[in-house]
Amino acid sequence: MPGSFPGVEGGGERGGSVRTERTSMNTLFEVDQSLPTTSVQIRLADGTRMVCRMNLTHKVQDIRNFINASRPENLTRSYTIGTTFPNRTLEDGTQSIEQAGLVNSVIVQRWA
Repeated sequence: MPGSFPGVEGGGERGGSVRTERTSMNTLFEVDQSLPTTSVQIRLADGTRMVCRMNLTHKVQDIRNFINASRPENLTRSYTIGTTFPNRTLEDGTQSIEQAGLVNSVIVQRWA
């Protein structure tokens, strides 16, 4: 129908249903609100900033998974993630957010 939005049935009028087609990714994780949480700001190499809400028990690898899920094109180019102050590269993906000292921190992605 002319003037309708793609994916909206009923011409975009009230009561129209929205079709959402999502592909599942293994890189997604769930945040348990009953456990302590933190926000990690991620500055991507392309200049984009994102905020990721995580439990303190999530792993450093989950940050990398979050970046890959948000920007699948990053899978084709190697990169590092690290902290800004003190400046260090996060290489141990098995460390928890708390163990790595990333509670309420800023992470920077850099092309390798």
